Amino acid sequence: MSLALKSLNLGVEWIGEPALAFAGNLTHIDPKVGIPAAGPWSRDQPNHPAAVTAGFIGTAESIAKARAWLSRAAEGVDGDDEHHPFCGFQPDGPFASRLRTDGPEAKITAAEIRAVTADRLRRLDGFNQLLDVIDDCLHRLAGLDAPPSVVFITLPSEITKRYWAVHQRNRGVETVWNLRAGIKARAMQRGLRTQLLQQETVESDLDAHTSDLEHPADLAWNLFTAIYFKAGGFPWTPVGLAEGTCHLGVTFYRPHGERSTMRTSVAQAFAENGEAFVLRGSPFEWKGKWPHLPAEEASRLISDVIGRYKQTMGRTPRRIVIHKQSRFFPDEREGFEDALSNYEYDLVSLAPSTGVRVMRHGEYPPPRGTCVSLGDRRYLYTTGYVPSLGRYPHGHVPAPVQITDHVGDSSARDLLREVLLLTKMNWNSARFAERLPVTVRFAGEVGAILRDLPDTYEPEARYAFYM
Repeated sequence: MSLALKSLNLGVEWIGEPALAFAGNLTHIDPKVGIPAAGPWSRDQPNHPAAVTAGFIGTAESIAKARAWLSRAAEGVDGDDEHHPFCGFQPDGPFASRLRTDGPEAKITAAEIRAVTADRLRRLDGFNQLLDVIDDCLHRLAGLDAPPSVVFITLPSEITKRYWAVHQRNRGVETVWNLRAGIKARAMQRGLRTQLLQQETVESDLDAHTSDLEHPADLAWNLFTAIYFKAGGFPWTPVGLAEGTCHLGVTFYRPHGERSTMRTSVAQAFAENGEAFVLRGSPFEWKGKWPHLPAEEASRLISDVIGRYKQTMGRTPRRIVIHKQSRFFPDEREGFEDALSNYEYDLVSLAPSTGVRVMRHGEYPPPRGTCVSLGDRRYLYTTGYVPSLGRYPHGHVPAPVQITDHVGDSSARDLLREVLLLTKMNWNSARFAERLPVTVRFAGEVGAILRDLPDTYEPEARYAFYM
């Protein structure tokens, strides 16, 4: 007996590299070319930070090293054949901004370091004690007549290694306490934006690539791009998103100490100009393998997003696109669609795919932007060979991102083009692109910070507090 197999239509096409906009409406595909050529997008806008005052928290020695390293990096850092030189962060340079490294400081004393590293101290007790010390420093800086624009926190490596992640198991439930998330949550409640600097970073040589860290020019690019955004500026904006479009990333996290029956939704919304804000959904009961929103909570979340968009952009959105990393359950889809009945919309599930690979002749993997259709399935290579760079800037075999679920008004190709563009919207660095779009890229980090905030505290909406 013969078995008839259903044939699948196979198609391959390439989506061109999306462009970004910089000052003077210059467009380019690479931030490390666009910023030196024209300056950051908001250079001539009211939100441009002409000066950024740095505050510091750490030991006396670590603060001194951080001041010196930042001052040197702000002058510019040489590149090489594979790394763009960093253009510097100077008033007369492309960024048209100055980092004031002579800003205020709050020191952590030697006695406080000894107290949190005592031999018999339980790790969770030491973790909370360390956060209390840092919070006291944040309180002092926040209470100044002119608080710093960005607070740099630099701790001895023995502290960060000991407390970066603290595991606790209670009544069968494992909780992981994260130092970065704890610091961000405390700083948010003080109204401060922070940047963590590892001891290895401030002790690295910017004139020679002699450490295990990233290339010095890349370190400087990533750090100062993030600083510029945290101080209020936009390094670049996306090109090609229609006016009135709001992309929404919906993810989930479990509050500390709760079992899997309680989850809370996280929404990260991105307007067409790149403006980003964060919302925390209400707790809801969940049973089963994959968490998903009840219909009423999905509807309420959309209402909150529309309200926040109006407040931020001054107008009502025309189109809303929802990105999730899991499929939409029937009741969840119903709630979203009911709330979006008066808008254009797309509900899109995205997932990294490890089961499909495309091979090509030659030395390099498929180009970034390669789109593969296999029947009704769509796969997009968000990493891969970059023709404009003439190389493949990653050390692993690239895997595509798959659209696993979609309902809405747009074509699959248009959705994939938007995904490719949103992989370039990480203002926490100046990398050419990420594997996942920004809507879901930082889901875990944002959820970890929200988890550390009191239920009675209304989280900051501005994305800069979470970076």
